[in-house]
Amino acid sequence: MKSIEEKYTFEMVWQALMENHEQIKELFTSINGIANSNGEMAEEMIYNSFKRDKTFAGIKFDEIERNIKLKFKKLNLEGEYDVVLQNGDTLAIIETKYKVRKKDVSKLVDKKLDNFRKRFSIFNDYKILLGVCGMSFENEAIVETNKNGIGIIKVVGDKVEYQTKNVKIY
Repeated sequence: MKSIEEKYTFEMVWQALMENHEQIKELFTSINGIANSNGEMAEEMIYNSFKRDKTFAGIKFDEIERNIKLKFKKLNLEGEYDVVLQNGDTLAIIETKYKVRKKDVSKLVDKKLDNFRKRFSIFNDYKILLGVCGMSFENEAIVETNKNGIGIIKVVGDKVEYQTKNVKIY
């Protein structure tokens, strides 16, 4: 019986690893595609819900925008804002995810809100409300939203549920 060294050359092992690497890369591409599609589906449902009734946390809004992007490398400002509602003196920034995690909530409060204010200084005098939307929520994410006064918007079947009683003005 031949030893492993005699059976497999380095080139053979390397070729097998490269084939596996390509298969794993394709698998990750497919998984990311599914995750992105799920996120887009959640965003579409929420946008359509707000488009029908532009009310959040008991406040009626006049306008709705989606997918507002900003990127300024020199200022280290970057962000995408999924749904933004506006009236005369108030904005609501709604982050949508398929599954909302604690880090998503923290990022909204700690980074995205600050970047929004820096980039869109025209709204500096506006009151800002925050909301997160998802098909599901980690328990830690719910705790974080409550701690920070952020509204929860949950897609349940073909309905949208709002938990906005304790929404804070930023």
